[in-house]
Amino acid sequence: MFDGDVVFASIPAALIAFGCSRGVPRDDLLRAAGIAPEALDAPDELVPYGSLFSLWELLLQRFPGEPLGLQYARWIPVSVVGIVGHVLRHSETLRQGVAAYGRFCRLMDPYLRITLEEHGEVVHLALEHEPRVVALAEPIELMIAALARFIALYLDGSARPIEAMFRHPRRHPPSLYEEALCAPARFEAGAAGLVYDARVLDAPVVGADPLVRDYLVRQAEHLLATRAAPASAAPLASTAPLDARVRARIDERLDRGDADQEGIARSLGMSTRSLQRALRDLGTSFTAQLDEVRRRKALDLVCRRDLALQEIAFLLGYGEPRHFYRSFRRWTGTTPGEYRRTCAR
Repeated sequence: MFDGDVVFASIPAALIAFGCSRGVPRDDLLRAAGIAPEALDAPDELVPYGSLFSLWELLLQRFPGEPLGLQYARWIPVSVVGIVGHVLRHSETLRQGVAAYGRFCRLMDPYLRITLEEHGEVVHLALEHEPRVVALAEPIELMIAALARFIALYLDGSARPIEAMFRHPRRHPPSLYEEALCAPARFEAGAAGLVYDARVLDAPVVGADPLVRDYLVRQAEHLLATRAAPASAAPLASTAPLDARVRARIDERLDRGDADQEGIARSLGMSTRSLQRALRDLGTSFTAQLDEVRRRKALDLVCRRDLALQEIAFLLGYGEPRHFYRSFRRWTGTTPGEYRRTCAR
């Protein structure tokens, strides 16, 4: 079941944390998921999708009849959806954000499909999923309630659904749905999703930064392309020189702030010490590889006049802009501002 499909480790990790909060022993949850504890340490690592399905099966066995989906939707941290949530967070309007969410939701769940359908004065955010997950019902209630929560959060609480729709029969008291969704729920409907007033689509997302969104969209597109690459390409990647593989992993993680040596080593199936020794044998170091990735990305980003220099420092993983400025002068002999003025674009 679900052979070859993967999800970010942050997603089963959050469900395991939720199960623990309900009193389920962590060892039981890890055993059901079939993944080692260390696999959950790096949120952007990929783990089998089947682990998530197995966790839901266990929780439904332990808590039969309880509104797990609605409870989890109120508990789940926004950070769990990773780059997908950040793209929505920095979209200028809900229309733009939902379109991006629908495109990139496959990164957090390969079977999830979200589409926007306009019907006169209302819009439907329709949700579709794989039949085995639909049959569990509680994960679907989670997805719909969490989406309503995220949209309300990013619109400063001003966007409430007109109604929520579910294909399955009602499982819990109506008041629980209204509390979780801030809207009435309709069951055994012809579709699953949320219904909004069409005017909500053009509501501005509070605190959005379109420049950050553009950068994150490019990163998300890259991740989608990587996931879509044929399986036959994987052995070729593993034969690349170690320093090139390290740079590739750093490049993937840098803007998310988790390009640390320990995490990169784990993603390559190595211990930190083994990675250090192997890079030393090549006449280099992790610090040198990180510096090279930052240098290459900096030369490209600084020429983009739509990004503030402070934002570039953040996207390159620097805690403070002054550290970025110091590195840039070392790389180029000039300041980021002076270099930007020489760019052709």
